Amino acid sequence: MKVYVDEDGHKRLIGRAEIPEETGPVHREWLFGGESAIYEDFAIGSVTRFGTDGRTTVERAVILSPLQRADFLPGWAPLAS
Repeated sequence: MKVYVDEDGHKRLIGRAEIPEETGPVHREWLFGGESAIYEDFAIGSVTRFGTDGRTTVERAVILSPLQRADFLPGWAPLAS
């Protein structure tokens, strides 16, 4: 699933993570295994993209707040720079 960061209402694509498409509105990632009491919740939402050909695409994605760390997500792969 694609990962975006929400900066003042504008979503910027930053990478991908291995989150199943059927995930509900929140993905909970246990930071130190299943026995841990420490976890991070990640919002799953929709992102609308407008193509150069005039087509509109809506996709599900992980949407991070500006201070959330994407490297906690399973299979995290940042965009190549």
